[in-house]
Amino acid sequence: MSSLVKSLQLSTIYLKDFRCFNQITINLDSPVVLIYGSNGTGKTSLLEALYYACYLRSFRTNNARDLITLNKSSFFIKLVVHDNSLNNSIDHTINIGFADNKRLVKINDKATVSYKELLSHYRIVVLAEDDLLLIQGFPEERRSFIDQALMLSNPHFFVKMKEFKTILDGRNALLRNEVINKDIYFIWTKKLWESTYTIQKMRVELLKKLELEINLMLAYYFGPQITIAFSYVGKKQSNMSFEEFWNHNEQLLKDETYFKRSLFGVHLDDFIITYEDRKSKSHSSRGQQKMVVLLIKAAQIKQLIQDKGPVIFLLDDFMTDFDAQRSAVLLSILLSLNCQLIFTSPHNNNPLEPKLKTLGLEYTIVSM
Repeated sequence: MSSLVKSLQLSTIYLKDFRCFNQITINLDSPVVLIYGSNGTGKTSLLEALYYACYLRSFRTNNARDLITLNKSSFFIKLVVHDNSLNNSIDHTINIGFADNKRLVKINDKATVSYKELLSHYRIVVLAEDDLLLIQGFPEERRSFIDQALMLSNPHFFVKMKEFKTILDGRNALLRNEVINKDIYFIWTKKLWESTYTIQKMRVELLKKLELEINLMLAYYFGPQITIAFSYVGKKQSNMSFEEFWNHNEQLLKDETYFKRSLFGVHLDDFIITYEDRKSKSHSSRGQQKMVVLLIKAAQIKQLIQDKGPVIFLLDDFMTDFDAQRSAVLLSILLSLNCQLIFTSPHNNNPLEPKLKTLGLEYTIVSM
């Protein structure tokens, strides 16, 4: 079997008092990892720990205390990651401890508070059942995806979003006043428009890149008959100068005074996903929607590798609904990403395993 080590590859993870794990060390040192286990054995919790080590937050809860094992007071995560991106293999150790509502992060035994520094050593993308909300859910799910994708590829985007939030809070505070100073309202409106314009531009540019990557994959693996497109929808369009925007929205102040909040900005925007020129949310089958989401994540990884370097892809029980033929094609797409792939499955007759054997690819099985 091939033993090609990926440019960024998890070696081991050690968990103490995290979710259902009192204390466990798991070997993940393989280009492809298949994690098998019945529901409730901790498969998703394991991926949650891997996710937390990258983003310093969970994809299932906003409260880090929820991650602590019952009747315990803290949790600890330790990762060892192979970095072979410069043809000079280096092992990085990432330690994360949480206790007394405080978090301590160390990279190679050196404390860090920099989100950017953590992402320079360890980048992951997760695909789980909840990611279908990218199509089926509300605009906030789509905004959350595109903003997280931008932060992962460009940590400076996080600064832009913080600036936007500060401006939005200031403008909303003004709108809650009984009497609104129109000169100050003009200043806050211009600031919000400028911040919105900048973020919208970054979002649209990334969506265009993802759309191009997705359709290149579709054309290669499925032929030209299938296409996927994104259409960005701004609550108030900013594809004009601020003066034009201001002059075309005389009603805006009256409406915002009534609702006492800002009625435009990137916090209200959305984008539409179309599959074969029809809205995927209302016209695509569940299988088609799952394929679209998988392709979106695959395109995101391609962009990340180009922009920032190697990535690790975690897929939480996402391949079991596809038939054998579609699974084989999608596996080919995943393998073409040339990144470590970690799959979870509730049973050990995963259709991916025979395909991996046929291809002579190295993989590791982890039983939970």
